[in-house]
Amino acid sequence: MIATETAKTVMLILLGLSILWIVIIIIRNDMQTIVRALIVAALLGLGVYYLYNTKLEKLSYSAIKEDLFPVQARDYTFERREFSISGAPATTFVFHDPGPPLSLVMMSGGKYMAIKDVRSVNVILRYLELPPVGKGVPELASITGRIIDSDKYRWDDYGAGVLLIERGLCRDMASAKTFACISRITITGR
Repeated sequence: MIATETAKTVMLILLGLSILWIVIIIIRNDMQTIVRALIVAALLGLGVYYLYNTKLEKLSYSAIKEDLFPVQARDYTFERREFSISGAPATTFVFHDPGPPLSLVMMSGGKYMAIKDVRSVNVILRYLELPPVGKGVPELASITGRIIDSDKYRWDDYGAGVLLIERGLCRDMASAKTFACISRITITGR
């Protein structure tokens, strides 16, 4: 990660050098390389424009990708249920097939899965008008060792309480795809 202010300074210096390069090419009357210099200057100019218009404070490949090409949630059908667990209020969102896709990676050993890239989770949380999560989590069964906790992912430090996401296997008949998806989201208040 790099600070946006540092990137602005570096890009401005590079843009200045590319403009100087164009001036030198024009003075030398070397029109064979003018196209390259103009392309480089245009790309650097676009980079400077982006850096001065972004709201990101720190830059990384994934942050820029999310900023430029945000993942949009399509319309999913779900049921919202409110109840209480041991006196604490809880809300469950149950998604109908096909549910929202879930980005998973295999943990070391290959027995469990983990959520590392939280963008797919945050897209759905925004869709449900809930606060986003900050970091990924391993499969709950890898922590508890209980089989009943397979396919579950829990954030104990979630702002609205305890967030529990249950993974399912969805089939999209329109595209004939099978994928890991979110089947249920439960938020239990503290």
